[in-house]
Amino acid sequence: MQASRLILLPFLLLALLLVACDSPSPESTPQRLPTRAPTPTPTATPFSIPAKAYYEEGVNRWEAGDAEGALQSLSWAIQLAPDLAPAYLTRGGIYLAQGQLRQALAEADAALRVDRYSAAACMLRGEALRKLGRPGPALAAFEEALRLNPTFRPETFRSRWLAACAAHDGTRLLALSKEYAGAHPDCPLRPYYQGWALIELNTPDVAVDALIEGIGATPDPPALLWFALGQAYAAEQAWSESVTAFEAARGLVQAGDTSLRVHSDRPVAELFSTLGRAYIGAGRCVDAEIVLEYAAEVGAQASAYATPLAEARLCQTPTPTATPYPTATPMIW
Repeated sequence: MQASRLILLPFLLLALLLVACDSPSPESTPQRLPTRAPTPTPTATPFSIPAKAYYEEGVNRWEAGDAEGALQSLSWAIQLAPDLAPAYLTRGGIYLAQGQLRQALAEADAALRVDRYSAAACMLRGEALRKLGRPGPALAAFEEALRLNPTFRPETFRSRWLAACAAHDGTRLLALSKEYAGAHPDCPLRPYYQGWALIELNTPDVAVDALIEGIGATPDPPALLWFALGQAYAAEQAWSESVTAFEAARGLVQAGDTSLRVHSDRPVAELFSTLGRAYIGAGRCVDAEIVLEYAAEVGAQASAYATPLAEARLCQTPTPTATPYPTATPMIW
């Protein structure tokens, strides 16, 4: 029997039962019942689908791109087996992919109530918290996941890095940069991790030196290195140099470079927001307004562009010339 038919069978039987119960009985002449009732015929038990089958069906539907069908199958699995932690995790992963972050967090917590030693549930919880803008609790969740299963270290690196960036935790970022360098000794992105950690540690001059060295040692330096260099110069208020670095990053991104995804979930919006601030610092207010408006169009958070955009518009308004104080006409006596 097809899986879909097996799923519908209990509901069809229930519907038939309800119809039978609601049908009025025809009027008839009462008849005398026998003193001995016949033995009732056993009712067949509807075929029961195990929770695991619903769970596997949900996974298959999700992999096939049917998110809603997957959620339904997983919900049925949970109804049959409320202690099936993988079903909560998979449902939470779907919610996370859909941007339903609070539902994803709730699923992670439900999985942990079933299995408090689930490293995967801690990972899901950390990622939901990170995207909800709660980097501190997110980092704690990731740390717990790694304590339970250290092999998840590579899979969680980007999330841990972004959470530490959001928390402006320079010490943690420096440790993560060393972790990355140890795991990827030949990766051209290594200077970015070191440089960004140094920026957050309030040593932008050291960051500039490290990033320039990294750019010089890389035949085709990615946009991410130029972006970090622009941020380091901005921290020093070296606005002309900052603009040059950010513009180099913009040119590479427009040519197809995707390395800024390492740094942000909204890489283009982040780039144009920072470039707009650098333009303001360099006194290029018209350019600042243009790129900040574009940042807003491509999804920058209001907190990232609203204030600098207002500043860019304000600095284009000429300062009013003060009207000279009128001199009183001498009185003629």
